[in-house]
Amino acid sequence: MRPRLGAPGHLEDPKPPTFSQGVGLFVTIIGIVLHLLGVPFGLVIFAGLAFVAAFLNSVFDYCLGCQIYLLLIRAGILSRRGSAA
Repeated sequence: MRPRLGAPGHLEDPKPPTFSQGVGLFVTIIGIVLHLLGVPFGLVIFAGLAFVAAFLNSVFDYCLGCQIYLLLIRAGILSRRGSAA
């Protein structure tokens, strides 16, 4: 079907979803490290955080990592340089 479709008129900036995936990876790694260090319920708590973020994204189309990215942009911690917007 792709050859019959025209080129997309607007492309989304890939930085917020990529940042969001990195946040998910970080939360997962922290949970695994806490589990390996023997912290009680460390893995369960961080897996729960990842589940809540995935739930918000799938049910309400609310990307928590993307919102964190935008807050960091507004705070001046991350730069907008090179974004599509």
